[in-house]
Amino acid sequence: MRIDLNENTQKILKEKFEQRDELLFEYATKDGDSIRKNDYAPRLFRRQFIRDCEVVINLPLFNRYAGKTQVFSLKDNDDISTRAYHVQLVSRVARTIGSALSLNCDLIEAIALAHDLGHCPFGHLGEKLLDNVAQQYGYRFFHHVQGARYLNNIVKSDISLQVVDGVLCHNGEKVLQRYAPNENSCKSFDDLQDKLNLAYKGKLNDDNLMASTLEGCLVRICDVIAYIGKDRQDAEKLKQVGFDAYDDNPLGKLNHEIIGNVSADIINNSIGKRQIAMSDCVYQELCKLLSDNYKKIYAISSINGYTKDDLQKIINDVFELVYSDLKIDRKLIDKYYRPHIYANAQKVDEYFLENRDYPERVAIDMIASMSDNYLLKFYKEHCK
Repeated sequence: MRIDLNENTQKILKEKFEQRDELLFEYATKDGDSIRKNDYAPRLFRRQFIRDCEVVINLPLFNRYAGKTQVFSLKDNDDISTRAYHVQLVSRVARTIGSALSLNCDLIEAIALAHDLGHCPFGHLGEKLLDNVAQQYGYRFFHHVQGARYLNNIVKSDISLQVVDGVLCHNGEKVLQRYAPNENSCKSFDDLQDKLNLAYKGKLNDDNLMASTLEGCLVRICDVIAYIGKDRQDAEKLKQVGFDAYDDNPLGKLNHEIIGNVSADIINNSIGKRQIAMSDCVYQELCKLLSDNYKKIYAISSINGYTKDDLQKIINDVFELVYSDLKIDRKLIDKYYRPHIYANAQKVDEYFLENRDYPERVAIDMIASMSDNYLLKFYKEHCK
């Protein structure tokens, strides 16, 4: 059974959406701008980028956000941020600012919810360790690239180019004062694939990593705004770094203070402009906050008893096991990875066929998809 909108409802909704679109900023991304590999005729109430939001939250890796590190891994504390909390906070902050700037909040939400799908176990430390493995095969691993690869080349979801571009171009580790859309960025899925191929070789420079939309630019800076204060609160809850350990900063000490102040400044400096920008003062103070966090929080040498060398060995051993399995009998891949990639078996078959000459990439894809605890469990069951 399919229930459709009646004529009266359709008329009301069309008028409503037309009015909403007229209120969007001149340079905001309109739903009609959406670029897809396949034609998609949306139901009237399920617009283009709303559909993308729904696609993202139904992906297996979205569900696994809850088991992936934000900063502090393997902590038995339900009040510490997971990756799931982080992406929702980024979405909320970005939509608040985006609404004030009359941007497309559906696109903002889709990019924000998808932006960290490429994160592997153990956060940025795990990312570096997995990159160490990839480099042995002339390949590079970066979570923003992996997120775009996941959407475009692994599950092959028919998600809009603007969303995948926003995921590829987010970089929450580098703060800029101004983010202006790259008009030459990702005009087609062929452009996107060219960028991914460069990224696999470590040849995609920062100039090419600016989103093609204002919405994507906004999510990129909101990624930073959302985690600076929250990471401090998590460190304080775990009694690892107290609030008094940080330098005084006019933007605030607590999460809500930082978010409120930086958000207001971005709105002041971006409204009516084709860029997302901060004042000189706020930009400088935000950089100081981030630098302070790197010195006191992010210089992690061990995770819950596991040293960096311990974790490198775990990742190395799991990689070698899966890599060998791919080249011999595929018992592990077919049992532990293939059935859990995506519900569309045809897309999964295409993924394996396209990567038949790149077993190292498939092995890395599998490890990247794991949650923190699952990687340790898999290692103990199959590598010890």
